[in-house]
Amino acid sequence: MKNKVLNQLANTHRQPRLRKDLWRPLVALTGFQSSQSAQAVTDALLQRSKARQLDLKTSDEHIAKPKRIRQVEELDLVEKSIVSLREALETVAASKKESKLLALWEQPHFMELKGEKEWPSFLEHGQLELRNNRFLKE
Repeated sequence: MKNKVLNQLANTHRQPRLRKDLWRPLVALTGFQSSQSAQAVTDALLQRSKARQLDLKTSDEHIAKPKRIRQVEELDLVEKSIVSLREALETVAASKKESKLLALWEQPHFMELKGEKEWPSFLEHGQLELRNNRFLKE
């Protein structure tokens, strides 16, 4: 190949993106008694996610950082999402009596990122099994 072609191969103008077919769930929650309790957990998670994003985008300390550092902080959501899940489960448990829920984790070390408090007593943990990127029930 000529040098002009080799130079073009080195220059990529598009940012690398996560392929949608390579997405894997962090955790799968099963065992809800009703769709309302599952929806309550989802709503609580969305509310916490929006509040977290708003806090980041309005923080003077965060805005003062260079853009490349801000982007990394905005995309580093695993631990914050797991803490939000624990808090959402606690609020739903306080309002509704839940039976045992099963949290199936894609990677077992994720359940250790729960923050300062412990998981609710009605939550059991297990390993998530995926076959062809599909959730397998036990």
